[in-house]
Amino acid sequence: MVDTTPQQATRWSVIALVIASGILASASMGKVPPSLDLLRGEFSIGLVFAGWIVSVFSALAMATGAGFGSLPDRFGSRTVILGGLWIQVVAGIVAVITSSAHLLLITRLAEGVGFLAVAVAAPGIIVAVSSSRDRNWSLGLWSTYVPAGVTIAMVTATFTLESIGWRGLWLIFIALVAVVAVACARLLPRIPQKPHKKSAAGNLFEVMKRPAPWLLAGCFAAYTLMWISIMAWLPTYLIDQRGMTAGLASLLTAATVASNVPGNLLGTWLLRHSWHGGSIVALSAVVMGGSLFVAFDGSYSDGVRYGCCLLFSFSGGMLPAAILGTSRLHAPDPERIGVVNGIIIQGSHFGQFIGPPLIAGVVTLQGSWESSRGLMVSAALVILMLSVILYRLERDQSLG
Repeated sequence: MVDTTPQQATRWSVIALVIASGILASASMGKVPPSLDLLRGEFSIGLVFAGWIVSVFSALAMATGAGFGSLPDRFGSRTVILGGLWIQVVAGIVAVITSSAHLLLITRLAEGVGFLAVAVAAPGIIVAVSSSRDRNWSLGLWSTYVPAGVTIAMVTATFTLESIGWRGLWLIFIALVAVVAVACARLLPRIPQKPHKKSAAGNLFEVMKRPAPWLLAGCFAAYTLMWISIMAWLPTYLIDQRGMTAGLASLLTAATVASNVPGNLLGTWLLRHSWHGGSIVALSAVVMGGSLFVAFDGSYSDGVRYGCCLLFSFSGGMLPAAILGTSRLHAPDPERIGVVNGIIIQGSHFGQFIGPPLIAGVVTLQGSWESSRGLMVSAALVILMLSVILYRLERDQSLG
């Protein structure tokens, strides 16, 4: 995919720009949950359809993430990032002018395509411009892009939704994505590509037959099922069940999302101090499961339950740092890092796709938000089981 040399200096300005592109692409996820009440009112849609507006963003990535991961190897990471950003701009403009709920759903799918393009291409540039000493650290910093983007979108929504509405919020992020796209076109380097020894299909199948990428993807799927469901429905729960204003509900949700970022950094720190990725994922799963067990128990006070939401998001942040920070170790060679990341992203978006509507379905059938506790805790147990297998693979690899 790319050539790197241990002697090169890390180009932090390029890494910062790549992370900025990921953050703004991720803001497309964060702008929707605070806006759901407005969207439901304007388009006369129910709770389950609203859940699809959140999760359809992930539909294409869920189906084609592994194949999408080969695009940077074919066309170059810079080209794929730029394409993704401009797709988000166009989709956002269409969303602002539409009066159809179904067309809005289609624009969310297109925004997901743009996000996927940025997500699969960015790690290749980061690896290429990082020294060997800084590579885990720079990839760990990259792992903050989703919670950072979602937090920025939610905080912005808190202070703007009542005055400019959801369309005004969309326009803010359309403009920001356009600005970063122009900056990327001017400043991102063109990374030389190696001649391809195998076809795209050959690269894909070579990676797909390895167990580790699927273990990483499975962990990410269960994690995002929990995380995106909490972030998507917490504002609705706080407004409908606790009588909070939309602004306060968005702010509390944004704080929950933001607590994921220090978890990302802790996971990166543990990697730098010789923890196996599987060990970090296991620790994350145990704390997430315990915190959600309490958070979904109505016998505890609101303060305790909200504190457990913060703990859930913080501990969950260790997982993407561990997975994204070690993903390159599970590629057969540097040319296929993009394919490994594509499989991981496919798993991530599978969880995002099914999580919000699944929780909405459980709540609708059972009549209470607390009834979804079993599903959430089960997802944490799945992560724990997969992490044990992943740890054994990593240990055997290091011994070998």
